[in-house]
Amino acid sequence: MKSILFPFLQTVFVLVIATSFYAISWFGEEFILRAEPFDPFDPFYGEYVRLQYPDLKPSSSLQQGDVYFTLKEGDDGYAVIDRIENQTFPGAIQGTYYDNRITTKQLEQYYVEQGTGPDLEEARELAITLDVAPWGTIRPTYLEKRQD
Repeated sequence: MKSILFPFLQTVFVLVIATSFYAISWFGEEFILRAEPFDPFDPFYGEYVRLQYPDLKPSSSLQQGDVYFTLKEGDDGYAVIDRIENQTFPGAIQGTYYDNRITTKQLEQYYVEQGTGPDLEEARELAITLDVAPWGTIRPTYLEKRQD
């Protein structure tokens, strides 16, 4: 019995991790953010696009450092910040506010197919589609040139 228990627990653990990755899309809400690229290549991981988001603007009363925010769809169809605070709250996405920009680990870089990084960097106007789970986890799903 003991010889079967450990491999079974390992398998269950891997399945829970994989399921939680896809659960973001199953239970989450989809948003599209405007994005601007820079620095499109990593010699170890291949091509990726580092992104910054002009619509993720902090309020003037916010302190620099860790921030927590939620998104909503703006009038033009692109996501904007709905609520932002320095203290965590249910469903919040964790980010960092520094130098008048908000970044979050899951949205800083997006790996792309080999050969497409320079084209995306030249486009300068991108849109990233992402799923946001009710518990605040983000999963970027698609990056494309903006059609404004």
